[in-house]
Amino acid sequence: MTRARALLVGLGQIGCGYDATLPFAFDQPRSSSQTLTHARALACHPGFAIEAGVDPSPEARQRFTKLYGVPSYADLATWQAAGVDAPPDLVVISVSPQLQPALVQTLLEITHPRLLLLEKPVASDLKQGRALKAACERYPQMSVGLNYIRRWLPSVQAWRMRLQAGELGPLLHGQLTYGKGLLSNGSHFVNLAEAWLGPLTKCRVIDRGMPCLGIDREASLELLASDHRLAPLQVRSVGEVGLRAGELDLWFKGGRLCWLNHGQAIAFWPRQEPVHGDSYAPLSADPELHSTGMEHYQLEVVNVLHRHLHDPDASPLLCTLNDGLSMLETLAPVCTNSY
Repeated sequence: MTRARALLVGLGQIGCGYDATLPFAFDQPRSSSQTLTHARALACHPGFAIEAGVDPSPEARQRFTKLYGVPSYADLATWQAAGVDAPPDLVVISVSPQLQPALVQTLLEITHPRLLLLEKPVASDLKQGRALKAACERYPQMSVGLNYIRRWLPSVQAWRMRLQAGELGPLLHGQLTYGKGLLSNGSHFVNLAEAWLGPLTKCRVIDRGMPCLGIDREASLELLASDHRLAPLQVRSVGEVGLRAGELDLWFKGGRLCWLNHGQAIAFWPRQEPVHGDSYAPLSADPELHSTGMEHYQLEVVNVLHRHLHDPDASPLLCTLNDGLSMLETLAPVCTNSY
């Protein structure tokens, strides 16, 4: 198998840290009990070769090089000066949204990968996000994916197909509960809702909530599902009392579908037939529980990236830069004074 060459820019928690203490074997998917970082997923996938890492932190670089045996550099200019024979096939950017747009601009002045994977949200405000998109559009042969991890899971895609086929009928209403910032954490679950329901439009802000994390707010709002006769989705924050959460609870004519807060299972209560002459149908007493596969979420992303590099038409990216910019256009104004 010809290996795709990968460059990892940003060696923090999602880049390299979350699973750094777990043992693994190179080229052996799932050899790590969890695959939670870009570095671990690329190292365990036989179709990729990590060529280098980039991060300003000496400690982060040392950890990365010790674990994966490849060089690391303080910045992209130093990486370029070390001698680059050809553009990498894949560049993964895993930095904060405030830094990501400028870093992408710098990268594209140096090299043009076939595939770029960005972290979410794509930027901290709409102006930066649109500038990032414009920079990427100058290279139409470059695909750009976004690391909203749930969107890439086979379990989520399987339910997406069932919902698009109309198995559960129309959405009646939904509740999304989150904490730790609308952009930083809540957007993960809005993105999941869009994967299952289609486009969501902002209807009204219920409570702008308190500021958090410098660029974010613990806001509550109502979204409408365009493909489900504008059925409402209430987005509620519990972050003001210091709770982090992420649950999506959707009620359809054919049953109730819930991404549970712990993230390990999708619960489904199917609609049952009425009994004893009752004209109203109950839901099943106990839910079906479907594993999400979250313990190897980053490996699932890398699997799709590898297939996409080999056949882009047959294996489209499951979350794109356009998806991320659409999300930013809906949610970012709620976190600023522009709403």
